[in-house]
Amino acid sequence: MRGFTRSEQGAILFLLTTFGAGVVVWWFRQNQPLPAVDPAEVAALEAFVRVAQSDSGTTAALSASAPTVNSTPQSLDVNAATFNDLVRLPGIGPVMAKRIIEYREANGPFKRLQDLRHVKGIGAKTYEKLAPLLVVQ
Repeated sequence: MRGFTRSEQGAILFLLTTFGAGVVVWWFRQNQPLPAVDPAEVAALEAFVRVAQSDSGTTAALSASAPTVNSTPQSLDVNAATFNDLVRLPGIGPVMAKRIIEYREANGPFKRLQDLRHVKGIGAKTYEKLAPLLVVQ
């Protein structure tokens, strides 16, 4: 490496070695299988996040709101659903559940399931997750 001082050559060599090691680590991590996720742990973490985001962060609230793996109902009537029923749905937190209830109170009961898209914050992806779980009666 002509044109560089001895210390500059050392710095360049160090940077190239570090970059090469980073590429090897990145390649190794990309080719590793993802660890298995336990659904019970996911449900417990989601319950913890809901409690942490709500105003009351007591342990009693945590144990009362922790859903089991199969706690989501198969077909929930969106017009009769309570706040707690809505919070248990995937992608629906306390704020979104409150918005659904407020929309229902302001505009009357939902006439069809697609009307749920009028609630602020419910886009196409959230609606696709909720549609198989909800009915309008």
